[in-house]
Amino acid sequence: MNESITVLNWNLEKGINLEAGARWVQEQRPDIFFQQEVQPDQLARVSELLDMDGHIAVPRPGSSNDNAIFVRRDGPLVCTEEYPQAWAPWHAPANLAVRLRDADGTLSPRQISAVSMHTCYWSPEHRLTESRWCTTLAKPGWLAMIFGDWNSYRVGTDIRWDDYTDHAFVANRTHEYGGRRHTDVRPDRELLAAGYVEMARHAAEHLDQPEALAPSSGYRDHPGRPKGPRYCIDRGYLSAELGPALTSFTVCDSPELRRLSDHLPLRAEFDFAQMRTILHRSAAMYQPHDNRHAASVHGHQPAAAGGAA
Repeated sequence: MNESITVLNWNLEKGINLEAGARWVQEQRPDIFFQQEVQPDQLARVSELLDMDGHIAVPRPGSSNDNAIFVRRDGPLVCTEEYPQAWAPWHAPANLAVRLRDADGTLSPRQISAVSMHTCYWSPEHRLTESRWCTTLAKPGWLAMIFGDWNSYRVGTDIRWDDYTDHAFVANRTHEYGGRRHTDVRPDRELLAAGYVEMARHAAEHLDQPEALAPSSGYRDHPGRPKGPRYCIDRGYLSAELGPALTSFTVCDSPELRRLSDHLPLRAEFDFAQMRTILHRSAAMYQPHDNRHAASVHGHQPAAAGGAA
């Protein structure tokens, strides 16, 4: 019987160190793996190396760094639907519906919208649009788990931009308001306003895991930028209803992982029994296709929960 569900997220830099990175992921035995910067010809190879079923986002013009989600075969989570998100201004998010498999093989009545994101590195306005799309999955009774490289910062982050001579980077990571540049924390603010729980914050505040807030990037040397790891632009968000199932959150760090990518992997653990309770719980939600069940339904999240409305 499963006791926990293991979730990983990793921006594996342009898939350059694909084989070694996939070996590390496979050793962690994740039940679901959210990846960014998958190259168009790599999906089958990663799926084979991980022995997981891979789902890649709709390709968009302008970049080949796609988002993907991999689900462990015969694991506790089952992909029941896939949603193409061709609206995206830059990288399309990978977006699946997953349900929990019970010991007898039956699936949970409620589903989780799983999303792998890589928001636009050069446009704070695109990032705001991308994060606002995520808020559409936060409707009452819906459940979502969103991981990504947000190319932006947590609310409250204080950055001394005068220390940067890479002015293009400053322009990319700030937005203008009131005649001055401001650190871009708007995606985080939007997601928190929609009611999401950021997993690292939750682990630090409620699970006595302050190390969950460790930096996930910034340890590569770039001309014009201060040296050393500084900020966590890779973050995971949950519907608040899923928060009690989270048991740990880790920014995985080692010299080898730093060599393999310019981002560090994130690892989240969830209590299986708690997750099962949540996914079998009755929830009140709007059902546009059948108003007779609008007031209270036992779990069936509409197809639009994947953002296909």
